[in-house]
Amino acid sequence: MTAATHTLADTPSGPTVAVCAGRVLLLAGAVFGAANLVQWGVLGGALPWHEATLGLNWLVAAGVFIAALIRLRTIGGEAARRAAGWSRRAILLIVGAALALAGASAVTGDWGLMPWLSVATLILYGLAWTIAFARTRRAGMALIAAVAAGGAAVVAARLGTADQYLLQAATLALVALLPGLWLASGRRL
Repeated sequence: MTAATHTLADTPSGPTVAVCAGRVLLLAGAVFGAANLVQWGVLGGALPWHEATLGLNWLVAAGVFIAALIRLRTIGGEAARRAAGWSRRAILLIVGAALALAGASAVTGDWGLMPWLSVATLILYGLAWTIAFARTRRAGMALIAAVAAGGAAVVAARLGTADQYLLQAATLALVALLPGLWLASGRRL
């Protein structure tokens, strides 16, 4: 009987918000995970590049992410616009944390504070997943939030070493790339 009342007008014309959010997470995990691997490679000696490339690495990653985010927003309809709005807020929080750390570094003269941005980023992911869990009560989201918090603690323990960036990339794979792939494929966490 329900099949008889279901019409084509009842089916969504585009991807859901969860699918669009998954695409953004997949993008963030891939782009910033790769950027962290480059950081690890240069600082750890696996890549024979000059350390001057490290700053350029983040500019390229941010540019690729924002350009791809704009593209995702234009192809995904209203759901993509909502997901992009959340992403913009997250980006602003990360930029705000970076500026706060840069300000504190300038005032104290200790630029060794900047690596704490890795920890702040993972804490932000943990908070986002915690909010998602509070809204949906899906245990998978609570687990991902716990992984983000654990990753932040492990990264903090290795702060200032090349390993910090390898651990950051691994944590991003677990809290952004893989969940993003799962959501983008239309599955629920």
